[in-house]
Amino acid sequence: MDPLTKGEYPKSMRSMVGNRLPKFSKEESVQLRGSFDFLGLNYYSSFYAANAPQLRGAKPAQQTDNLVNVTSNYQVNYTLSLVNSVIF
Repeated sequence: MDPLTKGEYPKSMRSMVGNRLPKFSKEESVQLRGSFDFLGLNYYSSFYAANAPQLRGAKPAQQTDNLVNVTSNYQVNYTLSLVNSVIF
C-alpha cells in the first residue's frame, strides 16, 4: 500500500527485489500518492511460513525474496476495494 499512500515502494521491498521492481518517476509518484478516495483490503490465507536464512544467497525470485519457507498446501482469498476520483 506504500505506493498508494507514500508514492514509492517500502525500502525493505526495494532492497529485497532490487532492479526487478518498477521505478516511479517523480511525476508518477506525485500522481499516485493519495490517488484514492477509499481503500479497503481484506486478506485471508492459510500459509505457514518459517524463517529461511539459507535463501539469502539464492537467485533472486518471487519465491525467495521473503527469505521464508512456505507450505505448498494453501488457499488464498482476498478482496481489494479501490475507488478513484479523477478530476480533470
